Amino acid sequence: MSDYIESEFVDEYQTDSAIKEHSDVHGSDIVNVLLPLKLYEMTIKHRVLAELGELSHFILSVMGKYDLTVQDIEEVTRLSEIQIRPVVDRMKALKFISDSESVLTETGKRAAFILEYIHNKQVPLYIDQNYASRNNNHDWFIAVEGENSLREISKRCFIVPLPQNARFNPIEDCFKQSQRFQNNYFEILPNILPEFNQILDDSNATWKQEWDVGFRSHACDKSMGIPIDLELKNFVEAKEKSNEKTLRLYTELLRLKVKFSLPKGIDFKEFENIKPKNFIYSDNDQRIYDYIDFEVEVDEDKRLYSEGLFNEKESALDLLAHSIAFIDEDAQLYSRENSFDKGWQLHEYSYEEVIGSIKNPGIIRIKA
Repeated sequence: MSDYIESEFVDEYQTDSAIKEHSDVHGSDIVNVLLPLKLYEMTIKHRVLAELGELSHFILSVMGKYDLTVQDIEEVTRLSEIQIRPVVDRMKALKFISDSESVLTETGKRAAFILEYIHNKQVPLYIDQNYASRNNNHDWFIAVEGENSLREISKRCFIVPLPQNARFNPIEDCFKQSQRFQNNYFEILPNILPEFNQILDDSNATWKQEWDVGFRSHACDKSMGIPIDLELKNFVEAKEKSNEKTLRLYTELLRLKVKFSLPKGIDFKEFENIKPKNFIYSDNDQRIYDYIDFEVEVDEDKRLYSEGLFNEKESALDLLAHSIAFIDEDAQLYSRENSFDKGWQLHEYSYEEVIGSIKNPGIIRIKA
């Protein structure tokens, strides 16, 4: 994929004419970046069940699994009336056990199911840390450990930077993540544990009071992220870099400078000076950019190099051949000096632009 751009400007280029080696039918050029996620261990607790003791849990469990009555439990366990009565009375007060003490109520069956499949469950989760960005009104993302669409982060990856005020203290960080969950239990929990779908009802308003969700940082040998395909975008902003842009990357450019001078040895005063012409080759960009900020020095970790082997000499020869068509008859009378240099084209993205390209079906997106 390549573009040629011809212009008379040295540092800022407006498109005069261009030739593409590939048709637009191939679509826009894509760069792959990663939104980093941090691994946590999430613990889910049902508040009422957390307050009950082991005997209450045992009674709930066996009545739910084996259809035992309270009397059956007394006979099997040989617990005395003094031992079991306060526990049974409390569970009847919670409307877990029927007045006859022979079966669980519907509320009790729900509690028994939660005890078996949800309460005290520990789930490893990957979550983004963009809770600390200035504008918190954006979607955020969760992935269950083992999600196939996640990718390991290597040194060569482009990483979406964390907000500068992200919490690196583990306690503060986990607290911030728990705050995110509090207002979204009804939306999030069924996506993390399918068992929650068995107890969905009209109690959304009380879920915040019903559940406690805690986090702790989970050790992990690999850093993981969500792969995102971003289109290389037209640079139409002001020349000054924007502090609001989350992600910056640079694509490689090869520039041909053509300078014109009058032939030496004869005084051609009647001839006017011709401004230099510049031609740009990009091995990455399939678009023509109306504005190009040709930068010479950029951070190494923000450079997007061409895929495969970039044939510098062949590209230079192509540029030379391309330039001839733009040197008119009058310019043919002048001496020409050709020179090459390399530079970088800036592409900037806001956080909203980055996450707007996340399409992975296995990633849980929580709407703002």
